[in-house]
Formats: sequence, C-alpha cells, structure tokens
Amino acid sequence: MKRKKIKGIALITLLAVGAVVYFEACKKESVTPIINNTNLENEIPTYPDKVKAMVDKMNKFRYQLIDKENVMRSGLCVPIDSVIWNIEALFNAEYTAPDRKYLETVKQELEFVVTVNDNNEMLFCDVADLYDNITESVRQLYSNDGVSDSKSLKAVVVDKGDIDGNMVTINVFVISGRVENDNSTKDPVQGPFGPGDCWYFGEYGGTCNDPSVFGDAAEIIEDTINYYYGCTSVPQSGFRQMNFGMLRVSLNGNEYMDENGEPYIYFYGIEENPPLYMNYELLNYYYTRELEVLLHLLPSDPIFLEMMPDVPAFIEVDIVGMLGYVNNGSYFHHKNYVIYGNKYPVPEQELPPLRDLLN
Repeated sequence: MKRKKIKGIALITLLAVGAVVYFEACKKESVTPIINNTNLENEIPTYPDKVKAMVDKMNKFRYQLIDKENVMRSGLCVPIDSVIWNIEALFNAEYTAPDRKYLETVKQELEFVVTVNDNNEMLFCDVADLYDNITESVRQLYSNDGVSDSKSLKAVVVDKGDIDGNMVTINVFVISGRVENDNSTKDPVQGPFGPGDCWYFGEYGGTCNDPSVFGDAAEIIEDTINYYYGCTSVPQSGFRQMNFGMLRVSLNGNEYMDENGEPYIYFYGIEENPPLYMNYELLNYYYTRELEVLLHLLPSDPIFLEMMPDVPAFIEVDIVGMLGYVNNGSYFHHKNYVIYGNKYPVPEQELPPLRDLLN
C-alpha cells in the first residue's frame, strides 16, 4: 500500500494583549491497540463519571468564554496548567474529527508566549485572547496545509514549553490531513505491504526505482500506522470521540531493543551497511516493530508511565527518516514523534456542536 505524504511546518507570529507569539513541544500476531475498543456496534458506550467530570470542566470553560465580559470583570485568574488543558480539550471538541481514517497527515507547529503572575496564573482576559489567537492561527495553518480534497482536522495538541521568569511558552501542534470515509478497513494480518513496494529509508526520499518520487519508507510506514491505528470509530450513533490530556514523546530509534539486542525501530550506524532500500518484506518488518514500540513498549515504559494519560490511546506518529547525530555517533535512523491521549466516546449532547474551522 503506497500513499504519498504532505508535510509542512509553519510559524505564525501574533501580537495580543499580554501575549507574544513565538514557537519555542515481534511478530504481527502479538500487536494489538493499547486502547481496548471492545464495544460492539449495537452496544451503548460507557460514559464513566471521571470522563463526565472532564467534559463538565471543559464545558465550564466554554461557558466562561461565551460570558467572558462578565468573567473578566470578576478578575478571575486561571492556573497555567488549567489554561492549557481547557484550551486543548475545548478546541478538539469543537473542531477536530479523530474518529476518521486519515490517508495522509500534515504536521504544523505554533508557539505562543504568555505572561503569568507569581502564582503561575493568567488573567481570564488573557486566556480568552489566547484561545482566540490559537483558533485564528490554527485556521490559517489548516487552510494552507496543501490538502485540497477530503480535508479534515485530526488533532491539536497544546502543551507547556519553556519558562523564563513570568513568561511561559505555549506549544501548539496541529495535525490535519486527507481522509477516507470507510472506517471498516482492518489492519491486514500478513502486513500491509506487498511485492512491488520498495522505498528508500528516508532523508532524500523516493522509491527503489525512482528517487524523484515524493515520499520515503519512513513516511509510508508512518501513514500506514496512522491509517490503521490512529482512528477509533464511535461504536454507536449519538456519540463522538473526545481527545484530551495529550502527550507528545520523541524517540531517536535506539531506545528499545529486542531479545537479540537489535533496535526495534530502524537504527543503523553509518559503518553497519544499513539497508537503505527497503522492499516489501523489510517495510512489513519495520512496520510491525514500530507498532510493538508504539502500542506496547513505550506506553509501559517506567520513564513515561507517570506522564501518560490515565488510559493511554495512540493518536498519531510522525516518523522522519534521517542521517543524524545520536549519542556521539552518526546514524541512519527513523526518528519518532508520538502522540498519546485520553480518548473516550461522549454523548453528543454533552459536547459543543462540531464545527468546520474554515466556515
């Protein structure tokens, strides 16, 4: 299965009251998604009290924005961590469609710098301005992401970056792309790649037969994983998926080793005669090993365990094939940027209406 991928990185500078923008956030049979999607088609999804509390928290923030003139007069201050959580949760509830299958995705980044008081809080007037600025900035990125047909916004990750005195960087990572409307497609047991599929490992891109073709093995593996595992369909009408509390993790590729001491992810020293052209067998091999890391090894790693969402669900991976410097040496490797999050079905009436950001 071949899919070309469009990537873009954009930086938008904004000036707002109290805020200045500046970005800077195995065998096939053993692989199963880390979120246990056991609901049957005709079952009513569960709506745990803990999730309801999170939705109520998000809706409280939404109503504060609607009534912001009165809220601002109250002099309300909001802890910066709550600001980040609320903006991410509300934006994804209003504008993103995580339950669709994305054939290709575009990743873009924004940074904002905001002012906090000595208690690490923001005035609500600045919070409201920040939400408006993020909305407008994401709208501009999304409208110019290069996708013209079957366009959709998948996720927006908001997290805290550098802190310098009373200035805090807010990182915003935007994922959009082209979707396929058939959500019934399952991950093929024997691997998604077949004879005739052959791609260069990364860096300069191209197929084995035509180096001018846009794309590379890293991007093809990435798109395939995101297509099969980045979507969790809603089990019953009347519910929508909600993503919140998202976490972005980066890997160089040598963090996890198999029983033979070999990296699960593509990772070779420049003197190791690496397989730079990957036929369909190698593509399937690294596809399944990537899945083992993304769905099992990384989420259960004690290093990341405390940072993980309560029930970690895989949302998206960005795989970059490069010749880079790692641990005092040069390596051909697939660098990973992985996003996990809480992902729950929520009754539609509990959420704000889903809106097209471009309309």
